[in-house]
Amino acid sequence: RTVPNFRHAMLRCLAGICSGNSAPEENVVLVRQVVKPIRPLDCKEPCVQAKTLKHLTKYGLALAPPGADVPIAVVSSNFETNSSRLLVVVPAPGDAAVWDPSLGEHGNVAHMMLWAEANGYASAFFSYEALSAAPAENWDRVVRGSPARHATVIVASGMLNCLQAALQSVHPLLFSRFRTVCIFGADTLEDFNAQTPELRRHLEGSTVAIPSTWHQLETQVAYQYLFELLRDKEERWHTLELKKYAGFQGLKENDMPGLKRMGVDQRVQRLDRDRNDDELARLLKKHEEARSKAEDSEEEPGID
Repeated sequence: RTVPNFRHAMLRCLAGICSGNSAPEENVVLVRQVVKPIRPLDCKEPCVQAKTLKHLTKYGLALAPPGADVPIAVVSSNFETNSSRLLVVVPAPGDAAVWDPSLGEHGNVAHMMLWAEANGYASAFFSYEALSAAPAENWDRVVRGSPARHATVIVASGMLNCLQAALQSVHPLLFSRFRTVCIFGADTLEDFNAQTPELRRHLEGSTVAIPSTWHQLETQVAYQYLFELLRDKEERWHTLELKKYAGFQGLKENDMPGLKRMGVDQRVQRLDRDRNDDELARLLKKHEEARSKAEDSEEEPGID
């Protein structure tokens, strides 16, 4: 947990003040804290009466895509401006106020919306009917409006095939930004029959199965656990990316912008090289394998 670490850091800071030692402490790793949403005590539970997407607009969400005759999703107010994080919810059949009826109170859109907002995510909640009718087309119509570079997909129970249909025709450069996929219920990655090896490989490294006991926790505890899991996945991704870019400094056969440029003759000689097996390709494959091994070596998420 990160809270004890924060308390220890505060105590060390006070000890330094009392002792007169002003030397900064080294090797301090800052971990992004998961924030609980703050709501007034007299605030009624939002979204519980919403039957359609239009009803959800009363709670600060906007219909998407903008100007569409028939809306297919609702998005947060920062959907088009948040370039950091995006949370996309693929719902199960039911009222618009509930993204997964099998989770009981935990499946209420209100909880996901408030926790996403408190932790810096833009959010998008699809209509089950719209996404099921035309998965690839409607997915693109909504998601392309977000500039977020780190996206998370929350998949309701039994909706993994719908996500499969939505991503099947997406270019690898576009689906690579969906770096965490959370599945609930009895769904497993084996249920995802990806037709392209790139999509299959990406999902093997990004999919997380939430424990079946998650909905038995108190609501606040359950969502605290979920968003800490999303934070940890994002931190691991950044760590692996840092190692990959650090590896660029050791390249001998390629340009290193700002440090080394290849001569014209050398460039001409390398025009017919196998770009799937050159120095840069081998470096990228090495780090993709390291990413897969890191994910495979992780223990299954548990609940304390």
